[in-house]
Amino acid sequence: MEVTKSETKPVWVYVIFRKNHCSGHEKMTVNISRDGPVFWNRQVAYIYCCSCHFEEHEGPLMAILNKFEQRVERMCIVDRPVDYPFLPDSIFSYMAKSMPKLQFIYLRELDLEKINRATVVDLANHATLKKVIVHGCRNYEVLEDFRNLPQLLVVRGEIVGLKAMIGDFDEEQSGSSSQSLSQSIEQSVSDSSDQPETISVEVATGP
Repeated sequence: MEVTKSETKPVWVYVIFRKNHCSGHEKMTVNISRDGPVFWNRQVAYIYCCSCHFEEHEGPLMAILNKFEQRVERMCIVDRPVDYPFLPDSIFSYMAKSMPKLQFIYLRELDLEKINRATVVDLANHATLKKVIVHGCRNYEVLEDFRNLPQLLVVRGEIVGLKAMIGDFDEEQSGSSSQSLSQSIEQSVSDSSDQPETISVEVATGP
């Protein structure tokens, strides 16, 4: 994946955990959308992972985020259904400390048990972070403790307009998800024939 430090476009990152029964779920796939009217003002990275292989995927995922960290404005991490608490606190601490332009975090159907209070304080004190949306998640109480995170919005149902804001994460249509997400992000563009660059990262998972 070619990402240069001289690039200045804001980056939106979608980390999407596929269902365990999906074919090829043990592979990590990265789609980087660069060209066309939807992406003139930003780059969008779609990173497809698997929760049951997260220990193998974590290293490559962090390496990708490191390339974009100075330009990331939005981080969306989604799963379905809620799985075990596989995401470590270090992921959230990294977002709080290493993404200076981060404005928006969206978390869907994740078990957030491993987030610690120090990380919540770091998120609350982030200079540019405007909103943390927790949608259908489990064990997110630490985010509510003592009202430490004023940016927090807890969503238990559906919000009209939410999909238009953060995209439509339909894992069953993963083959066309990059196109549907980009169209949801920028509604003023009705159609785009540009295809994102696709990179498949095969991670050894042992015997």
